This record gives sequence, structure tokens and C-alpha cells, in this order.
Amino acid sequence: MKKYDLIIVGGGMTGLRATIEAVKQDLRVAVISKVHPLRSHSVVASGGLNAVLAKKGEELEADTIEKHYQDTMKCGYNASDPEALQTLVGRAPGKIKELEKWGCLFSREKDNNIALRIMGASSFPRTIYSSDKTGHAIMNTLYGQCVRLRQNKPDLLRFYDEWFVQKLLVFNNIVSGVIALEIATGKMEIFSAKAVIWATGGSGRIFGNTSNPLTNSGWGLAVPLYAGASLRDMEFIQFHPTQLSGSQIVISEAARGEGAILLNRKGERFLESYSDSKEKKGLSARDVVSRNIQREILAGRGVDAKYVHLDLRSLGSKKIKKQLPGVRELCKTYAGIDPVRQKIPVTPGQHYTIGGISTNENTQTDIEGFFAAGECACAGVHGTNRMGGNSLMETLVFGEIAAQSAGSYIRQKHNRLPNKTYFENAFTEEKNKLQTLLDNEGMVKPAEIRNKMNKVMDEFVGIYRDGMGLVEAGQVIKELKNTYQNNMSIIGNEIRANFGLIDAIELKGSLDIADIIIQCALKRKESIGVHFRNDFPSAKGRPRYSLVKVRKNKMIIRHMAVRTRKKPITAIFSDLRSQNK
Repeated sequence: MKKYDLIIVGGGMTGLRATIEAVKQDLRVAVISKVHPLRSHSVVASGGLNAVLAKKGEELEADTIEKHYQDTMKCGYNASDPEALQTLVGRAPGKIKELEKWGCLFSREKDNNIALRIMGASSFPRTIYSSDKTGHAIMNTLYGQCVRLRQNKPDLLRFYDEWFVQKLLVFNNIVSGVIALEIATGKMEIFSAKAVIWATGGSGRIFGNTSNPLTNSGWGLAVPLYAGASLRDMEFIQFHPTQLSGSQIVISEAARGEGAILLNRKGERFLESYSDSKEKKGLSARDVVSRNIQREILAGRGVDAKYVHLDLRSLGSKKIKKQLPGVRELCKTYAGIDPVRQKIPVTPGQHYTIGGISTNENTQTDIEGFFAAGECACAGVHGTNRMGGNSLMETLVFGEIAAQSAGSYIRQKHNRLPNKTYFENAFTEEKNKLQTLLDNEGMVKPAEIRNKMNKVMDEFVGIYRDGMGLVEAGQVIKELKNTYQNNMSIIGNEIRANFGLIDAIELKGSLDIADIIIQCALKRKESIGVHFRNDFPSAKGRPRYSLVKVRKNKMIIRHMAVRTRKKPITAIFSDLRSQNK
């Protein structure tokens, strides 16, 4: 058994920012990740991150933190948690200064000020970026800081790359560590800790048409759920408007931020025809643009009845090569299209899990000593529809807060680890589960079950939903869960380097999270944000959030009113001015 003060599960942007803060507090930290941090999904983030910056010699007269707050609240249909959102927008400028100090290379204007672009649903340009490879720049910066800290404090930080976390250990509602499997060797290990931070990312691979990597299976949400954590707002699944048709590659919102336009098969700028996108067109909120693209396709005005065109040609070759080199490279490599001269075929695809592990603005969950941040968590920042540019900032702000909260919890010494027998029994149970999967002699392979799940989620739980479709989807998922339990087998009989085994384990979590998404969508008989019900096309009264818990294998769903704001943002503006002098 390996003992640490703090375990961080996930090596993406949230996990690395939490790691930096935790080591600064002199905590002994283990970072456990399914992939090397520089192979995580955070690396491919492209558009940028939002923060209100005062340029040298200027006061905050145009854009303000209050306006960032209001834009986000409006984009999320006034369903954002005010305390969590206030924390995000208030701390955002400091995170940019921090990244700059650590050497992150942001794009610059000719006067050497940080360049800003506008993203959908924003009223001002406030998105900081590094061409269209922002995630790559930030992740290399954060990982570089982790390497520096590991060299300076070698006894405090250890990375466990390509380890798979099987179980979150919770005793009497107090976290005590995790059980993880080293994928290459098949070795299982108990990691005990006084606190655990969860930073595992989203669950997009429940859908077939998604920009998420294979690692985002939903297992990262299922493990805490099985341990007693609550999930919040799981019905809210965001679709990115411009996914490269026929692939799972996102064409960054940065393209529309730079001036790209959407066209139907007649060459019309169709967003002008819809009342909800007439004003901002391609820079409308993501839910609006996605729905209206889908409307065009369903009305027969899509190209080949499958997609619409994103046209960058008017930007000019110089601007495309400078501001959107990643977009051009992806189009040329995977579609044989050069956007300098040709239009890009795009269609909406699943992109972001708005819901997640229920937390407060301090990343605390309903399990003592267990903290969560990033896409796997839900403090209510995004409400019912995420604004582009806010998610990367969320990882930095709440990653740091998670480590601060965990450090404070550890120092209070409220954490008492269970006895040795508890760990031994949990280890034996997980080992037996693996062997049972290996010994199964069913007729169905995990890939068949996953493909059917993907298909039904795409068809019935997408941009447009209705009660009959959701009921049918729920029935299919129930049948697939039964097949998984009674008639599934995997290839290979060894634990060592058996990716089929890993996939089979994760599939259980995928099915359970898919079921929760469907049931929450059924319960929410209204249309708000990314959740659009054809049979209930309007919103109901005061915004509510959903809360899901599993007790004795039974799913319990309830709704609670979103908090109202207690006080306006104050004192932040003067701090910002002093930082920028």
C-alpha cells in the first residue's frame, strides 16, 4: 500500500493546476492518470480562455468582470450558481498573470498587449489565446512547472502515468484513497490518502458523434457515484456547432471568432433567418447555433442532407495561417480541404458534459475529504449552457481551489484512515471483479454493446429530444446493461496490458451514466439551454438543477432551485488596475 497526503486523479489541466498548488503547500502528492499528462484531452483545447484584462494605460471602462459575470449568466439562462460563477470571473485575471509569469506564450498584438478574440455569447473580446493551440501552450507550461517542483521537492510529488483507477475508497462517508491498476503490468495497488481530488474530465464517449477522446468514457463520473457522491445537471450535454463532418474533430469556435461564416447549400447565411441568432449570427451561444444548424439540415437545406459549410475564405490566407494554423492543418490532413480556398463541411457533435460531480464553489462534495474540479465536476458555473472560453479558465481557477480546500482539510486533521482489514477487503473485491470479467463466456463483445449505446444516444438524446424517444433510449440502455451483466465476454485472459479489459470495465460506467442522462432528461419537462424537448418547448419558472444519487442500486433524482446572488462583485477592479500598472 502506497501512502500519500493527497491523491489527484487525472493529469489534464485541472489536475496539473491542483498539483502545483498542492506541492506548494508541502503536501505529499500522487497524480494518477490513464495517459501521460501531455496526451490528455486538455492539450487539444483550441479556442482560448476568458478573463477581463486591463491594458496598460487603460481603465476597465469597456469590459468589466461584472459584464463577464452577466454574459455567462445570460448564456446559461440564469441557471448558473452565483457564488461559483463569481469565483470564476473574479479569479480569472489572476490566472492569466500567473501563466504569463510561468512562461506561457499567448498571442500578442503589435503593441505587445495580450491579444483578445471574441467568442460566442460574449459582449466583448475577452478570450486570451495562443493562435488556435491554446491548450497545448497551457499544458506544456503547467507540466513544466510540475517538473520544476518535482526536481526541487522530489519527495513530495510522484506521477503514476498510465494507471487506471478502479475504485474510490470511502469509509463512513470519509474518503481514504483509491485502488488503481498499472495498465502495462497488470499490477494492482492501494493508494491511501487523507484527501482525494478528482479531475478526470468529461463523458462524451457515451455518444458516438463526439469530439471527446476514448479516455472520456464516463468512468470518471461513475466511480464517485458508486462511492456515494451525487451528480448534478447530467441532462445538460453541450453540442459543438462545428465538428468536421464525417470525423470527430472540432473546428474551433475561434474560426467564427475571427470572422468565419456559416452557409447552407444555397450559400445563404441562414443564421440571420432565425430570431435567436439574427443579431449575433455565428457568435450566438453554442446551443442556439447548434439547434439552427440542425434545423437547416432537417429542413432539407443542408449540403447532401448531412452538413452545412463553414467559410473562412474571406479571412484571407495570411490571417488563417497566423490565427488558425491548427484548423487549416486538421482540414488538410483529415478532409483534404484547404480552408484558404475551400469551404469546410461541418455538423454539430457532442462536445462537453455540463453536469458532473456535485460540488460547491470550494470544490467540496458530499463525501468528506473528496474534492472535484474541471469538466467532471459541476459547481453550477455554466448553468444550462456553457459559454466558449469559460471551461479552460474553470480548470485553472477550480483546480487551484481544490488543492487549497484539500490542504485546509488535511491540516485540520479530521481525516482518520480505516484499519488494514478494510483496505485488504476492498482490494480483494476489486481483484475478484477483474477475474470475473476475464472468466465471462458470453456471446457479446464490449464493442457491440458500446456501438449500440452510442447509436441510441445519438438518435434520441441529442440536440432535440422528446419523451417517446427518451423512453425508448432508456429501454435500450436497460437491455444493454442486462447483456453486459449476463452475456458479455472479452478477448484475452490476462490482466497485463489488456486494453479490452479496461474497455469492458469502463463500459459499465458508460452505461450507468448514459442511463442517468436519459432519466434526468425525462424528468426535466421543459426546454432550457442545451436541453431542448420538442414536447415541452418552453422553460418553467425559476431555474432548477437536478441532483442524482444512487442508494441500494436505485437511482434517486430530485430538483432544487438555483441560488440567487447575495452580493455584487466589489474591490476586484482596483486590484486589477494595480496588477496591470
